[in-house]
Amino acid sequence: MSFNRLSLLAKASVLAVSVCSLAVPVRAETLVDAVGTALNHHPSVEAALANRNAYAEERQEQWADHFPNLNVRGAGGRMYGDNSTSRGLTVSRGATYSYLWEGSVTLTQPIFDGFETFNRVDAADFRKESADFHIADIREDLALRTVMAYLDVLRAQESMARIKNHEKKIADYQGRIQKMVDEGAAEESMVVQARDIKAQLDNTLAGIEGQLKTAYAKYAELTGYVPDEEMEKPVPRLDMIPESTAEAVEYAAQNHPALRAASLSEKALEMDTEAEKQFYYPDVNGELSYLKRDQREEIGGEAVDAKAVVRLNWDLSVAGGQMAKVKKSRHRQYESKAQMMETERQIERDVRISYSDMATAREQVDVLKERMQINNDLFKNYEAQFEGARINLLQLLQADNARFNTGLSLMNAEYRHLASQFAILASMGRLQEALNLVVAGNNERR
Repeated sequence: MSFNRLSLLAKASVLAVSVCSLAVPVRAETLVDAVGTALNHHPSVEAALANRNAYAEERQEQWADHFPNLNVRGAGGRMYGDNSTSRGLTVSRGATYSYLWEGSVTLTQPIFDGFETFNRVDAADFRKESADFHIADIREDLALRTVMAYLDVLRAQESMARIKNHEKKIADYQGRIQKMVDEGAAEESMVVQARDIKAQLDNTLAGIEGQLKTAYAKYAELTGYVPDEEMEKPVPRLDMIPESTAEAVEYAAQNHPALRAASLSEKALEMDTEAEKQFYYPDVNGELSYLKRDQREEIGGEAVDAKAVVRLNWDLSVAGGQMAKVKKSRHRQYESKAQMMETERQIERDVRISYSDMATAREQVDVLKERMQINNDLFKNYEAQFEGARINLLQLLQADNARFNTGLSLMNAEYRHLASQFAILASMGRLQEALNLVVAGNNERR
């Protein structure tokens, strides 16, 4: 996987609050729209498609070696000859000049090549199939990145609304406290503490604005544009998320496109190893050839040479170079197998950590919901006490601000929980399926 899905999940928890001005079109869409746009137009998918199509042509290239090869040659010009023919026909001199016209056609049909062509064709087939699954893996990773970017933007919009409303409330509190101070009913320190609460909110907002610019830049890189404010909160396919981690790991081990691509790559290298063993056998080719040459009689005159022969050729390296090629190819196969096992472990790790993140986020949501209820009850109690003049306005502001911060934390936890569910689907290789998007098929060509 070209990107660390867990890192993307962490980035999905970043708050984003304001709109940055990027020189790109603005539009509204759903999560499926955003992911579909990324999958259809992102350069990483285009590159993977081109790679797959190149392997398809490589397969055709190897298959062509089963069929005859036609070679046509021609030459024309002037030549000088000093040989037994020229000396035998010319008394005055032993050499002569002549024009030269020559043409030949040779048709060669491979009969036996030590099974090299069959193995090369099989290797090309496996590579092409591996490239198909590599496309699906690239799309799966791209889909997750787009989902996380979408959630970042959606979270920013909700945060924006909450903070704007809270800013108005703080401004109202500040105005009332200042009025009380002006009338001598409160101390100046209350104004300072109220200003500190506002400054803390401004500091948070300033940091989030910078984070939002980064989030929008990532979204634009994935889809090609910045989304409009109108976005729908997505609902994941919970029925596709297994109850236990073990079930998810088992499904991923059998179906994840990255693993299937790695397995097919290993098989392709196995076929390459078999192809390198062709030196154990001689090459046998059938050949039909026709040559015609026109030159002066002193050089040999006209000549016609037509053949229908079977040629045997057996190249053997006395220094062991061919055996070294076989061993090298076998080591590449072992390397590919080890990489497949590494990929399997990484996928299992991603599945387990995604489940852990989901469980942690769910616990945080439960705790924060309880805290939210406590803060709501506390604020109602403070309102009653304020009406009874038992607490001052600053204390009421502090209680209201604590309630706001708890609500903001709860919202973040809910988005983290939502992001972890999408991350589980991606770690299993089922995110595109969950979004009802067409997975790249084996026959897809561009």
